[in-house]
Amino acid sequence: MPTWLAGVCLLALSLPVAAVDSRGARSCNDWQQHRQEAIEGHTLNADFSQTWLVGYLSGLVAGSGMDFLVGTKNPVLYSMADELCRKHPEVDLAFIGTAIARDLMQEKRIVNVPTLP
Repeated sequence: MPTWLAGVCLLALSLPVAAVDSRGARSCNDWQQHRQEAIEGHTLNADFSQTWLVGYLSGLVAGSGMDFLVGTKNPVLYSMADELCRKHPEVDLAFIGTAIARDLMQEKRIVNVPTLP
């Protein structure tokens, strides 16, 4: 692969996700508030947000055929979302979910190779 093409590919991975219609995606501010509420013993909102995130990630797996979630427990996904929301409080969970998917695919060296039947 030419060096310039590798650079373009890396740049594309680091760019923000284009706006899409991600229904029900909460903001990072909501995510952080809901996670704090859960720490205080009020888990309902956090449960909804966490379920939405896992559902979004599962949809990406199903749509791509690349199971980047295999071997990753939900609390790890929530911690990843916590960290990304601290860094990018202005975005929503769809952006965060896509970033988590990219991070996990990179970590597990899954690149355009479907792993599902």
